[in-house]
Amino acid sequence: MRTILHVDANSFYASCECLYRPSIREKPVAVCGDPEARHGIVLTKNQHAKKYGVQTGEAIWQAKQKCPSLVVVPPDYPLYLHMSRQMHEILGQYSDKVESFGLDESWVEISADDMDVRKGQLVADEIRHRIHRTLGITVSVGVADNKVMAKLGSDYKKPDATTHITRENFREKIWPLPVSELLYVGRATTRKLVGMNIHTIGELAQCDPELLRRWLGVNGLMLWRFANGDDHAPVMPRDFVAPIKSIGHGTTCVCDLDSEYAVWR
Repeated sequence: MRTILHVDANSFYASCECLYRPSIREKPVAVCGDPEARHGIVLTKNQHAKKYGVQTGEAIWQAKQKCPSLVVVPPDYPLYLHMSRQMHEILGQYSDKVESFGLDESWVEISADDMDVRKGQLVADEIRHRIHRTLGITVSVGVADNKVMAKLGSDYKKPDATTHITRENFREKIWPLPVSELLYVGRATTRKLVGMNIHTIGELAQCDPELLRRWLGVNGLMLWRFANGDDHAPVMPRDFVAPIKSIGHGTTCVCDLDSEYAVWR
């Protein structure tokens, strides 16, 4: 039975900071970029900050308006990379197919002839408990027969939870969710879909695929298949390196540029 887990560390950056700073564990915490370098936005927040409505991507001043007691800490990427590697070492003991999706998320394929729903959930729970016991952080795990549904499962209930998405329950669990929750549906695509009066994953699934193809091209058909639980993409092995398609370089200016001459300079 094809069985794929999606393991997602809960509030990863903030969880790492609270783990290594016991004094702030019970306080609302947000990991933010450096305001002096014009990166003053919330990168992640812990559960205490979420209760105040603090959101990822908003400016620090907005977050502090919601939560005056918010503890703001700068990111420590070497620490997060270290924790990520340790987490991947644990996952690698369950399968040689562990595909990273950023520092804090991974797909793990545990397919086997004798695998069933109960065994998949048991493995997911074991991974959750082991990461918590060994590393001191929590993860949520989605269990499904494909990558898209497994990711939706890990997002379905947080923190520290296992959710199994099956062929029998995915319409009940997944279709009511906002269409923006679906993998590869970003802000621009969300706006286009909402403009087509498609607000939920279920509405996307029940839409005419030919209409989606005309509006969104081949990506529209791909998203329609995802919404209907159809995904056959493989989980790549741990040592897989994606080919480089392009190279870019950018920077954030230290002040506002208000003229073409300033931009040119």
